[in-house]
Amino acid sequence: MARAAALIAVAALLAACSKEEPAAPGAGGPGAQPPPSIESIARGAGLYQEHCAQCHGPEAQGHPDWRNPQAVAAPPLNGTGNDWKRSKRELMTVIKNGAKRGGEPVMPAWGGRLSDQDVEDIVTWFQALWPMDVYDRWRKANAGPTPKG
Repeated sequence: MARAAALIAVAALLAACSKEEPAAPGAGGPGAQPPPSIESIARGAGLYQEHCAQCHGPEAQGHPDWRNPQAVAAPPLNGTGNDWKRSKRELMTVIKNGAKRGGEPVMPAWGGRLSDQDVEDIVTWFQALWPMDVYDRWRKANAGPTPKG
């Protein structure tokens, strides 16, 4: 648990310091998002530990058998799995609505138990764990249209 706390502290610092990019002239339009707050990351870390760590692991490392199609095992959320291939909206939708495989539930729906802000804070926390190259790839893939001007 001490390792998870240290990881949370490092992730919070990295997210607060390194994910903010200098704005290009004319940027900052409708698609621009502020960097995540330390409060959001810390809150997400606590919510994650309470609701998600049992299946996805305390450090979001996932279950070792997550790639085995015969196993129902939670994938990693720390940037080493496929999570970065989904938009933030898709990630939040899966958390809220749960997931099924072959019509059978493999992840519970948290929408009735967690608020939209709770879910967003959880996603913010595990995204803070992603290596910078993974986060940059995700951010570029999910960037909105470039503002004209």
